[in-house]
Amino acid sequence: MPHSNVENRPALILSRRALMQRAAVLGLVSLPLVRGVGLAQTTTPILPVTGIASDYRLSLAGLPAVTILQDVSARKGNKAAWPLLTGVSIAQVELPEGSWRAPHYHTNASELAVIVQGRARAALQPPGQAWLELDLEVGDCVYFPLGWPHWLRNTGSGVLHTYFNYGHEQPATVEVPG
Repeated sequence: MPHSNVENRPALILSRRALMQRAAVLGLVSLPLVRGVGLAQTTTPILPVTGIASDYRLSLAGLPAVTILQDVSARKGNKAAWPLLTGVSIAQVELPEGSWRAPHYHTNASELAVIVQGRARAALQPPGQAWLELDLEVGDCVYFPLGWPHWLRNTGSGVLHTYFNYGHEQPATVEVPG
């Protein structure tokens, strides 16, 4: 009977991270899971299943437009309009030519703005730093971290069409004076 070296090998002790990285190399888990190990350790809330497909669809165009400030209008797909939402929301925002969404920040959500039609200039202010400004076109996105003041200005001709996506089902907004 051939002799096995298994007994003579030193024990190989791997950290959770090293184990996950080796598993990814072997194709046993996906790389995003390895990179976001913290995600693998969280629990996902179980949502009640209503069994009605239409509960999972919302027509933003069918919602009444509300005026945010001055002449900027929004159709808000938040928890108030769509009770099924958990952890996210969306707003379809239109800014007339020459107008802007004045400086504000969100106390409970980060925001991802997507330019659908038109041109814009966005600005965000990291804590204790000067404003950072960006020029945006159709298909561009800008990320506004939670608590950072930001604004969006229509710099094109015609109406600026955007979608604002939030990391909370009912984002809280604080207007920045001035």
